[in-house]
Amino acid sequence: MSGSILEAEADAFDSQIDERIRNGHVPDLRRASACDWFYNNPWRRPEYVELEFHDQFEVILDAIRDHCSAERPRVLEVGCGPGYLSLELARSGLEVVGLDLSPRCIDVSRSVAAEDPWISERAPLEYIVGDFLTSPDLSAESFDAVVFLGSLHHFPDQAGVARRVRELVGARGLIVVYEPARDRVSRGTAAFQELLEGVLSAGGNFYRDLPLPSTDEEYDAAISRRYDKMKYEEEGGGTVQSENDNSAGFVEMSEALRSNFEELSFEWRYAFFHEFIGGLRFDDETNVRLARFLREMDRRLVALNVLDASLFFFVGRVV
Repeated sequence: MSGSILEAEADAFDSQIDERIRNGHVPDLRRASACDWFYNNPWRRPEYVELEFHDQFEVILDAIRDHCSAERPRVLEVGCGPGYLSLELARSGLEVVGLDLSPRCIDVSRSVAAEDPWISERAPLEYIVGDFLTSPDLSAESFDAVVFLGSLHHFPDQAGVARRVRELVGARGLIVVYEPARDRVSRGTAAFQELLEGVLSAGGNFYRDLPLPSTDEEYDAAISRRYDKMKYEEEGGGTVQSENDNSAGFVEMSEALRSNFEELSFEWRYAFFHEFIGGLRFDDETNVRLARFLREMDRRLVALNVLDASLFFFVGRVV
């Protein structure tokens, strides 16, 4: 990636984390609090954080423990953002390095970790700013596992990423990937989510009032808008989050992963709930019960092949 693209990518996430922190966001799974500034995001309520982000952490931690033989694995998280996953992995006894292009995300990561006395005194946790493909701070064969949580799809050169992982972990090292697969978002899933939001908003129980379509053209337009939103694309195909968002879809990621690593585990995760539960507007108790219900129904609808999952989990080993 060219320097200008990397700078634009870093600037996008600098701006995002600055805005979130100004509005009360605490990127810590154990200290997350209610944050009404988020209108439709799991970080809005600690209970949603548990359902979404703590669930991701547990799946990733279990994979490292199940497949890594080191007594205290040394783990690199690529694209760690504000650091909540790296922090929780360190709290669980791993030696962790979090890497991100965004200087502000790393500043926030270090600040949040510094507020945990157990981390500052006992847990090996380091956050560094840098480009995964070129950073001189990453030494060959110095890690037992490399983790990507929502960052791998930002790399256009998936083969280059795989080579770099193999260099950093050496023989028998692990790659752990939990990623969106937005090229698998279907218009059927978009229509399903539009249905859910329409029913809830008609009763005043979603974050916004959704006008219900009345003509064929309005139905088609509503589904198309939802489809673009779920793919994190503007109308016409431009990315909305950052310069390199959606640089790789599932096809490109899976080809590079399966060509370079022995597949130890693969799982399709969810189709829609993570994009939806933050918008619930019942009373707090009902919101939490409904969020749990939606997550479990999402899991089952994916298993029944009713909806296409747009999140996947992969664990591989260098052979």
